[in-house]
Amino acid sequence: MTLSERVFGFLWKLLLVVLPLSSFPLLSTIFGGTSVAPLAFVPMAVIIIFWWLPNFFRNDRKLPYQVKPLLVFFLVGMLSTLFSFFHQVPTFRDVPWLQNTAETLVTFAMGLGFYLVTIFAIKSPEKLRTTLVWISIGGMVVIASSWIQYGSWLANNHFPEWMHRIQELVSSSGVLYRGRATGLAYEPSWLAHQLNMVYLPIWLGLSLSGQSAFKKKLFNNIQYEKVLLIMGVVTLFISFSRIGWITMILLATYVIYRLTNTWIEKLSHKHREQNIQVSLARQSIFRLGIWVGLIVGFVAVILLAGFLMTKFEPRMARLFDIQRFIDFGFMGWASTLGFAERIVFWQAAYAVFQLYPLLGAGFGIPGYYFTLTVPNFGTRLPEINKVALTQNFIPNAKNLWVRLLSETGITGFALFTAWLVVHWRDANWLEKHSESGLLKAMGLVGKLIVIAMIIEGFSLDSFGLPYYWVSLGVISASWLIAQTEAETTTSSGQTLPSADR
Repeated sequence: MTLSERVFGFLWKLLLVVLPLSSFPLLSTIFGGTSVAPLAFVPMAVIIIFWWLPNFFRNDRKLPYQVKPLLVFFLVGMLSTLFSFFHQVPTFRDVPWLQNTAETLVTFAMGLGFYLVTIFAIKSPEKLRTTLVWISIGGMVVIASSWIQYGSWLANNHFPEWMHRIQELVSSSGVLYRGRATGLAYEPSWLAHQLNMVYLPIWLGLSLSGQSAFKKKLFNNIQYEKVLLIMGVVTLFISFSRIGWITMILLATYVIYRLTNTWIEKLSHKHREQNIQVSLARQSIFRLGIWVGLIVGFVAVILLAGFLMTKFEPRMARLFDIQRFIDFGFMGWASTLGFAERIVFWQAAYAVFQLYPLLGAGFGIPGYYFTLTVPNFGTRLPEINKVALTQNFIPNAKNLWVRLLSETGITGFALFTAWLVVHWRDANWLEKHSESGLLKAMGLVGKLIVIAMIIEGFSLDSFGLPYYWVSLGVISASWLIAQTEAETTTSSGQTLPSADR
């Protein structure tokens, strides 16, 4: 192994280990005080400059086909931004909209960089396995820091001073939240986002598939991913992130759906083998009963999660206050739970989409319309008035999907969604056609990541956080490895199913 390869390998492993540091103070200062300043940006940028770009130009500028929808999305976004010169964009805090657009482009370039570096770094099954191991090591750091924080809170009902100082070193917010774990992230919801977008889907998918990135087992008997999965779910629980809990519940629901469907198919196959005649009506009633039971179970889990939230999370204390809902409507009820403000941000951004439905208002521009598009109910909320009248940042949508609509219209939204669909198709192909057990398992991991991203997109809207870029990059890299193996096998005289491009 050459010195260059060793340095590259070290930087890639470093990127994966520091992935949990989502808002590193020094980088935040360099980037102008933004909260999105992942420490992993540093090794990513070095890899891009000294390894990816030189290789890109040496290889006739070939890009994986998965990147193409993103590039077209970027072009559409730039086109809509150029059209903004012909709009009367409102002023807000005397911040030029070109400045906010530039910040958006930087965060998008950052995310794209993480995606490309991930694909570039994983070129073989062994490198995929190594990547998964180092991702898990980073996950162990997340779990340890979160458990220490929450354990200290339970023991003392406050965080010691040394813990606050450490948090100030690793996060630009420097804040520890009462009764909640933050890990190394900016805030507890970002901790939940990390877990749901990277660590839990990998550990869950590998555990269910019986595959492991580790060559040995714990006590020579227990798969590491299963232990990490349990510890990761506990960590998610003590973050008390509402969207984090919902995402995990839906991931578990999808897994139960798969397992139930597989069981039904096996039972039907067994009946056919034993020549047991079951009428179509009985089969339909049987299947309907199972799915009704699953739906009832899902509702029960949601209600249980809500009940636990009312006990542990002060914001959710009035979750089951039906009278409040009757007297003041949905938004009045939501205001007591602390998420009416978030819905108002969604509504304000969606109103910008209604003004420019085809191409949107342009990258980073919808926030300038905030005072014009905020619904009347928002003026009754202190947080909304604070944003509109006193704070010096441009409001954002706080929802990736609404942001895409407001900035790039239905065209950009469709292209970004197509990029996500591409990963679902690749994951489906891996699960059905790959000969490798690990790559087949990555198919399930990929589906879990896509589902998690759909749900998490309702809470975060930044392009700059690296988590979904890295995790989807791992899936693209896995697909490319499987394709290379398929082509090799085909050239040796065997035939494997080819992927739809």
